[in-house]
Amino acid sequence: MATTKSPFKHVLLIASPGWGHFRPLISIACKIAHERSDIIVTFTMTDDFEHKLKVEIDRYFKDDEEPRKSHIRLLQLGKFEGLNLFQLIQEYSKEFAKVYPAIYAEDSVHCATGRVYPPTPKPNVILLDPFLYDMLQTVRKVSGRVVPVLTWNLTALNSSLHFFGPESFGGLGNVSSKAEILAKETGKPVDDIIRELFNPEVGELIKLPGMPPMYDYEFNPQHEDVRNENFSRFFEESDGIVALGNASFDPEACAAYKTWFAPRPAYIIGPLLPEEPSIDGQLSESQTKELTASPNGIEIRIFLDTVWKTYGDRSLLYISFGSHFWPHGEGVWKVIEVILEMKIPLILSFNSKDFEMPFQMQKRLDSSNIALVSTWVPQHVILGHPVTGWFMTHCGNNSVTESVSHGVPMIAWPLSADQPVNAAYMSSVLNIAYELFETRIGSGLRPLYRGIKPQGALEAIETEIRTVLQKAWGCDGARKRENILKLKEKLNIAWNEDGEARIELREFLKRFCS
Repeated sequence: MATTKSPFKHVLLIASPGWGHFRPLISIACKIAHERSDIIVTFTMTDDFEHKLKVEIDRYFKDDEEPRKSHIRLLQLGKFEGLNLFQLIQEYSKEFAKVYPAIYAEDSVHCATGRVYPPTPKPNVILLDPFLYDMLQTVRKVSGRVVPVLTWNLTALNSSLHFFGPESFGGLGNVSSKAEILAKETGKPVDDIIRELFNPEVGELIKLPGMPPMYDYEFNPQHEDVRNENFSRFFEESDGIVALGNASFDPEACAAYKTWFAPRPAYIIGPLLPEEPSIDGQLSESQTKELTASPNGIEIRIFLDTVWKTYGDRSLLYISFGSHFWPHGEGVWKVIEVILEMKIPLILSFNSKDFEMPFQMQKRLDSSNIALVSTWVPQHVILGHPVTGWFMTHCGNNSVTESVSHGVPMIAWPLSADQPVNAAYMSSVLNIAYELFETRIGSGLRPLYRGIKPQGALEAIETEIRTVLQKAWGCDGARKRENILKLKEKLNIAWNEDGEARIELREFLKRFCS
């Protein structure tokens, strides 16, 4: 146990295991290290992401900033193989339960890999992903309320307001409590009731702050089983929140969040990206570092430059549905078929473990000379290159933030979680994206409040994507590009000395690390 008082403060950051969750939170770690030299940041991780996280950290620091960078400590909780996401979360949480008592006691930390980490002061504050409710229970068991635990929320603000927020803001309220009451009244299993509450299909009209009205079933366009009852508990039991967002992008939702959590503190911080854009196709230092994390990064860079030289500015379509999602059905292959027929150059990120690319489609992509397929892509490099015209995306919050920060308009193909909210907001409010509707399935094919009735047939998908692509590279798409470039400029000043994001971060550190 430490015997002398350390001059350092300590922030513990814990994200759900997955790149989409790790990446924005490691950005917070880097921002803290830049802001304060007296803070140690411990970041928990799994073995398979260590290299990528080190590369990501390098993107935020110049060579002469090694002392600041050294204040970020990567704590490896173990090597987990052959597990689905929920099994991984369970094992990850078990390993955390083994090491947290030592962290709190200011002892050396022995992790599952055999590594020994030297003592640090007990955490002043913990940012914890709401996927990890068991870890919240561990912290409370070991340290009570001595160490504040703030929710780390990277999903779209309005999405979490809807699924986990109060009914006064268009939320579902505390689903867990509702389900327990209904189970006693009806005799139905609690799990069945929770599933119904998270996936309503009654056609109730929902109005969220700053959003167009949406029917309840519009929040699930791919008919996924959306549920996580522990999120409601987590939001209620945490001591505050740090959320990814920005008032320039979504002012009404930001205000609603602060009202929702009051009197607990709420900090809205974003965008979470390195502050170094590329210029005229030349990679910035941070983008050069990102390129090394992709197994075929050099091939991708050559492809980008070749397409740029051949087809010109804004000629390429980038397609990615994130690291955990992929569309159901044959619609996605029909869309790619149309893109190839229209001779639009494309980069496709395809890393799905649950879906296999048809052999004929793979063959056609390989022989097209205008397409590149990769399992892992340097997204900032692609979005920052002048050849990239549009981004077809599932609209996860990370992808939306990155696309806006680079001024690349989007073609939205929402699947689940916060994606339908982002898609509707970007297409109907901000006018920086097109939203695809014919790609919906199940209850997602019911009429939308916006006056659209999808058919869902392959012929309808083909017609819609042709129309959207023609508009995207026409006058209508040019207007969307103008809108997103204006928004980009607003986000670019967020980390200035008097910028919104920097002020929010400083307020957070002032409260918990003074």
